[in-house]
Amino acid sequence: MPSVQIPLGQAVGSYLAADVVSPIALPPFRQSSMDGYAIVHSDVTEAGTSLHLAGESKAGQADLPVVSAGMAVRIFTGAPVPDGATAVVMQENTSLADGSVQIHEFPVTEGKNVRRAGQQIAQGAVALRAGTLLSPGAVGFLKGMNVNEVSVHAKPRIGLLVTGDELLKAGEALEPGKIYESNSAMLQAALAQAGITEVSISYASDDFDATVAALGALLEAYDVVLASGGISVGDYDFVGKALEALGAETIFYKVRQKPGKPLLFGKKGEKLIFALPGNPASSLVCYYEYVLPALKRIMGSKEPFLRSVKLPLRHAYRFDGERDEFLKARVEAGEVVSLDGQESFVIGSFAVANAIIYLPVVQNRVEAGELVEVHLLPL
Repeated sequence: MPSVQIPLGQAVGSYLAADVVSPIALPPFRQSSMDGYAIVHSDVTEAGTSLHLAGESKAGQADLPVVSAGMAVRIFTGAPVPDGATAVVMQENTSLADGSVQIHEFPVTEGKNVRRAGQQIAQGAVALRAGTLLSPGAVGFLKGMNVNEVSVHAKPRIGLLVTGDELLKAGEALEPGKIYESNSAMLQAALAQAGITEVSISYASDDFDATVAALGALLEAYDVVLASGGISVGDYDFVGKALEALGAETIFYKVRQKPGKPLLFGKKGEKLIFALPGNPASSLVCYYEYVLPALKRIMGSKEPFLRSVKLPLRHAYRFDGERDEFLKARVEAGEVVSLDGQESFVIGSFAVANAIIYLPVVQNRVEAGELVEVHLLPL
């Protein structure tokens, strides 16, 4: 995706398109990390050393006393450390009497409780690299160095097509042979979780011409097209044929996996196309394992895939060993649990899942306690 310049406050969830260089040192001056007294550390020759109190330094103060031998300056957290001072003694280790400060700490090391100028970052240093995901912490970091705009990769505009004569929209009366359509809401929520909010939802009946018209309109208007349903081998599955008629290039179709075998990825020019299975669990597995990494990649991410860890499986699991399997799962107390309801039409188990177990085709049984590959779902 092309780069765009946007206000920092609008950049959370975007990926940097260019390095950000700090225009200032952070902190820009020597800074106290404690409430206490700024002193010359070598003045403290024993516990109980007494020093003359010669002023104070508070946060935001510019006119500061100079600390010389035998002096102490009252100082507060975040305040500039006066010239001449080499350490700050926290106030809990001091006492006041007759205009003097008694230091009850020995020895006091040079630089104690003093944040160096540029300790967090030097002026001119790279603060964040291109490809960094801008989190709230990143926004705070950049704002502290007076960065107010950033160059990020634009987020893709998504055209989502839902097909199926059996589907009812929200609010419609339930009819025999019909079900309520949920994939559009599910996928829109998943896209929003990834920071993608420009999503247009269209519907097409199980008709070739209607599918061609709907997909053609989306390919004209959007960066990425997602189709839900109509991609298997049934008599009324027209998405693949419609894409062919529109001149789209199929990169791959069908994956040896369960669920989500009838998955298509294609392109038309620079437009990306994913045709997902209509069964909701299959659709969401394919979104997390294929669509989301592709979207994150074009948005500039250098780590587009779900985070993967190895964890022991709580209960043994047997499968056919003919296809890779993705299992809806929960990570609990350092192990992973395969959930009930693994069928491709069952979305309820995804409602409580926080992970997907990946089981490669090379095996057909996993024993309890055996380490398995676990893909952690976005929070």
